[in-house]
Amino acid sequence: MKEVQCTEVWGGAGACDVSVKLAGARGECFSKPFGQGAAGGDIHYLSVCGMGILSKVVLADVSGHGEESAEVARIIHESLIENIGAHDNSSMLRHVNESFLKKRKGAFKFTTMVSTILDSRDRSLVYAYAGHPAILRGAAATGRFSAIEPADGARGGMPLGILSGTEYAQHAVDLDEGDVFVLYSDAFTEAPGDDGELLGIDGFCRLLEGAGSMRAADIKNHVMKQLGPEFDDDASLVVLEVL
Repeated sequence: MKEVQCTEVWGGAGACDVSVKLAGARGECFSKPFGQGAAGGDIHYLSVCGMGILSKVVLADVSGHGEESAEVARIIHESLIENIGAHDNSSMLRHVNESFLKKRKGAFKFTTMVSTILDSRDRSLVYAYAGHPAILRGAAATGRFSAIEPADGARGGMPLGILSGTEYAQHAVDLDEGDVFVLYSDAFTEAPGDDGELLGIDGFCRLLEGAGSMRAADIKNHVMKQLGPEFDDDASLVVLEVL
């Protein structure tokens, strides 16, 4: 079990398969670079603020591998440290976007990213998208999974590293004890289902429901049994239970 400590920023672009504990949540973090690379194009970071109240989870998917993703990981890590106590995703995404445009040295073209902050006091989740697939929520009351989308339908969010001055809207959703939220890279939604067609969001939700459990370990193990261990792309999955 990796217990993320206050002011710690844990993660990176390397492989991992570990149980994690944060303020207000616990779960599983899985990441596997494509092929035999030590680092892939997916980047995950988990952090807890100095007061032990806010848990931040980010997942980025870089259009490149190896040295390219290592440069992006450094920039994201720096931004998380600078913003570790902030209850705001949009400002961090703006900061990362501008940092990419100013400091990037790799050959990547753009990066998608989802940034989340769970407040352990009231189980609220604030989130922002930068061109990344939607967070999935598993409702403990029903056992059903669905995409977390803003009420106004304007999820949007341009990928990072394309245009200076891009704004990223922040949204919020109230979670319940026992709910699950899932961050993932598109290796999972682009995996083939039983019919040979790509799963997509709806198919991946049905796959998550097939675990028959709201325990993060059961969900991760079910997904890996159905889809893993080899993927045609970098693959990352973060499954967290709300406490």
